[in-house]
Amino acid sequence: MDTLTPLPVRPAGPLRRAAAARVALWLDRRRAPEPDGPTAGPVLGLAGAADAVQDLLPPALENRSSGQLTAHGIRVVGPVHGGAGHRRLMRRLLSEASSASPAARPTAIEYCVPAVDALVDARLDQVGGWEAKAMRSRAGIAGAHLLYDMHRRELASPQWTEAVACGAAAPRLLWSTRPGAGPDRGADLARRLLLPGTAVALSPRSLESFARHGVVTGPTVPDLAEAHRVVGVLDWFGIRLDDLDSPAG
Repeated sequence: MDTLTPLPVRPAGPLRRAAAARVALWLDRRRAPEPDGPTAGPVLGLAGAADAVQDLLPPALENRSSGQLTAHGIRVVGPVHGGAGHRRLMRRLLSEASSASPAARPTAIEYCVPAVDALVDARLDQVGGWEAKAMRSRAGIAGAHLLYDMHRRELASPQWTEAVACGAAAPRLLWSTRPGAGPDRGADLARRLLLPGTAVALSPRSLESFARHGVVTGPTVPDLAEAHRVVGVLDWFGIRLDDLDSPAG
């Protein structure tokens, strides 16, 4: 090979890719520590991963009575499992933003990818057959990409545009990868959720696994074609993501 031949540009690693996409990485310590993980933190094996953490979801016992708050005071609401729950929460948040209530602190709407996968996979198992089995663990990511597109369009509505212009904080989406996802699975979910303006909550071990991977090629835009394909197949099985959120959610 000619030594003067330019080499192809190597895609950015996961931490740089997340930063370039304006994705906030949060450390999720709400649940019990992993068996082989740290017990107090953030104490991470990789200094780069620790430096990348922008906020902390503290253990449940440390959450205040006013609701689930991050270390930086961001209110976490939800979780939602699909568009129906998201629409209800956005209506509530818009009502708060339009009132004189003191709920002006930044808000994150949580969407738990493993929880959506678990709910849909249970229904696919009831359907049975290899076709249904082939769709397992696909709903969470597909639903996240559709929810991201819905969220952007909602924030662009005249109502939210006016509320933000009057000083309201626009809510962001928070992708959480626990419970139900081990370190490598959590890291894989994070790599598939690098959508600009969102946050990804990872356990300490998942964050380390995420940081170790050499390259991330995407996505930084929602893959709506694939998401609609997955949803269309699930509809054929009689499974609708909107049905995952109860009316009280």
